[in-house]
Amino acid sequence: MDNLQQLDFKLVESILQSNSIENLDMKEISNLFLNESSIFNFRPESIFQIDPRNGELIVYNSSRATRPSSGLDDKEQKQKAIENCPICQGKTTGIMDIIHLSEGFSFINKNMFPIFFPYETDPLNNLGTVSFGLHFLQWTSSFHNRDWHNIPAKDAIIVLSRLAALEKKLLLESFDNMPGSLSSSQDKPTYGYVSIIKNYGKAAGGSLAHGHQQIVSSNIMPKQFFNNWSFYERRGIHFTKYLLQENPEELIVKDYGKAVLVVPYFMRRPFDMFLIVKDTSKKFLHELDEEELETVAKAWQEATRVILLILKKIKKEEAYNIAVNNGPGAGLYIEFLPFTQLIGGYEKIGLWVCQESPFKAAETLRSFILELEPL
Repeated sequence: MDNLQQLDFKLVESILQSNSIENLDMKEISNLFLNESSIFNFRPESIFQIDPRNGELIVYNSSRATRPSSGLDDKEQKQKAIENCPICQGKTTGIMDIIHLSEGFSFINKNMFPIFFPYETDPLNNLGTVSFGLHFLQWTSSFHNRDWHNIPAKDAIIVLSRLAALEKKLLLESFDNMPGSLSSSQDKPTYGYVSIIKNYGKAAGGSLAHGHQQIVSSNIMPKQFFNNWSFYERRGIHFTKYLLQENPEELIVKDYGKAVLVVPYFMRRPFDMFLIVKDTSKKFLHELDEEELETVAKAWQEATRVILLILKKIKKEEAYNIAVNNGPGAGLYIEFLPFTQLIGGYEKIGLWVCQESPFKAAETLRSFILELEPL
């Protein structure tokens, strides 16, 4: 594969709308979404429903069924997908944040097939079942085949810092278009909920192979955020603090000082991992100090590298999900969920059958992480 293929910076000039997300206020950001012609035919229905059995949320966007796919089923399709990558060709939405890396650049733009979209009347008078918000993409590198597992460590810190900057903008400055959130405090009110995820590989829901993160700001709280908050309400302790106290030491994969990578004792699928920020008073990425930010970036890189090594060893497709838990009651932790086992019928009724023990998984992960070379 051609590791040198990338988005040419010259193509960026025609779609660059802002060099930095900090230079835009929230009204300007919303207007950039509303005025993006490429999104017009792919907007969501802007409604949500709640499953009355468990409180899970469902949003609707029928146009997402027409999203372009990476076509990662075999080697020939993989190469064709790389050659025809719309991101490398500059066939994407306007860029709202861009920063140079040691080679190439990282940037943030709008998701062409959003699950949330700015509500075009006064959203605060229509909360009901109306869903609204903003859906961004952060492209880890302009190089097609570079992502967290193979970019230089200093570049990973830069990418994470821009992710934190977007999170901060959305949470702290959305007072005109988002309701107050449960994360609010008197000294630092927050608005709406910012969910950050990564889908890597077709089996894990990745529609494009060019490495990226998804960021959503919405008026509704994802169920996992609600679960973290409910845990805090019931027990009076942040979920991260509970894990640091109760998860067995034998399940530590690596202690990074400011954060620790662990296999949870309730591992649902082989090699699931949690990266826990030890200062449990921190709730958001943008609250991390410089050392914590560097620590999380390093651990994020190593976790993804280990996942890909293990998936290769067990002859599984390179696929995983990442979810940042930055909602109320959580502290701050990141879940790494490799695609190691299919979800079957028992899992659909809430009975997870895991094909590995947490202790054996942790032992394997520790042995692989020790073999990693510095980036």
